[in-house]
Amino acid sequence: MKGTIENRFKTSRTLGGIPMRSDWREQLKNSELTGLMQRLESMPRETLVEWLQWHKPKGNYTDRKCLDNGAPLLSKAKAVKYTYKEILYIHLRKQHNDFPAATGQLLFKN
Repeated sequence: MKGTIENRFKTSRTLGGIPMRSDWREQLKNSELTGLMQRLESMPRETLVEWLQWHKPKGNYTDRKCLDNGAPLLSKAKAVKYTYKEILYIHLRKQHNDFPAATGQLLFKN
């Protein structure tokens, strides 16, 4: 199943004229926030868990890691919640980094 998910979400892109492949996990990470919750809810639990484990390799998201560490298995509802939270955090961090430093200096200058 893993191969079919990755192949289904890959698209062709170019970087400086050089073709490159886009991974489905990168696409999910950079997806729009509008309708994201519904999109996540329609995805299988295993896909969400795989994305979470890819995004945060030290986390206990997969069934194997949960069992090895004595943690309860991650439910689909929690996987949707955690994935949404992580993607939202990525977007907030991007907005913060895009905030011009000069504007911040003007706001706080006495």
